[in-house]
Amino acid sequence: MPKRAHSDCAAALPSNRPRSSTTSSTGSNKAPAHVTGDVVSIGKNDWITFVRENKLLVDKTDLLLHVMDDSSLDVILHPRRFGKSTFLNMIHNFLNVARTDEELAERKRIFKEMNIHKVDPTFVDKHCGRYPVIYLSLKDVRPVTLNDFRDSIEQAIATIIKSWFHAISDTSKAELNFTRSRLNRMMNNIHNSINDSVMIPAELVDYLSEYYNAKCIVLVDEFDAPVISAPEGIREEVKHYMRKLLSPLAKDNKKVRKFIMVGIDPVNLNTSGSGMNNCKRHPLHEDSDSSKEDALS
Repeated sequence: MPKRAHSDCAAALPSNRPRSSTTSSTGSNKAPAHVTGDVVSIGKNDWITFVRENKLLVDKTDLLLHVMDDSSLDVILHPRRFGKSTFLNMIHNFLNVARTDEELAERKRIFKEMNIHKVDPTFVDKHCGRYPVIYLSLKDVRPVTLNDFRDSIEQAIATIIKSWFHAISDTSKAELNFTRSRLNRMMNNIHNSINDSVMIPAELVDYLSEYYNAKCIVLVDEFDAPVISAPEGIREEVKHYMRKLLSPLAKDNKKVRKFIMVGIDPVNLNTSGSGMNNCKRHPLHEDSDSSKEDALS
């Protein structure tokens, strides 16, 4: 029986599940799904830590082929504890630009031990660590008042900007100073108004795509949390600002290669993102092969 840990995993699995098992899988570009690790962990979503610390994990890295297959907007709708955040974290770890050659080599080593390398032996070297990734987590944006909403949105966006202060270092001193000046300006603009705040992620995409000469990947965790949590009296205003936040990133943005949102509520898909009529939905509540295969991370 797997050892019980106090951290959390994306999916509850039977305790008698073997360290590595084979299950059926559909599609020509999929390896048989298998389970790695033998320590059950519930509620955490750091994919790299799962692998390094031998946590129980369903290897779904072959789904990276779909991530890079086209430029569509993907919306994954699953209940809580079904691996949505862990799946996004895996994508972030695989695609996001590496700060050092050593970091890139370690990531490639890890992913070459996974399903993705069995399906396509060239995929890891071709795509790993080559794209600027914007990871926006809205799981803590659960407003009671509009001030709550503004404060929590500002914090979520500030977290993204801060992560790039540390990431951008492989450049000349003059360019580094310019980059940090741009990031500082974005950080300062967060506090001007809610209208300014919600436009900053799109500005960051513009800059990062130019800086790295590569299209960005945008990942949004719990896109529907703000609308679901908002009291009825402020819900329409929250929907308005969520549209202003997400639409510039998702709709016809030539500097975004892939946009993926995860959430739990299909009802809030349209209200949380105006203009997202180009999306591909992957809901667990509908009977489809893709939703079943994406269920566990």
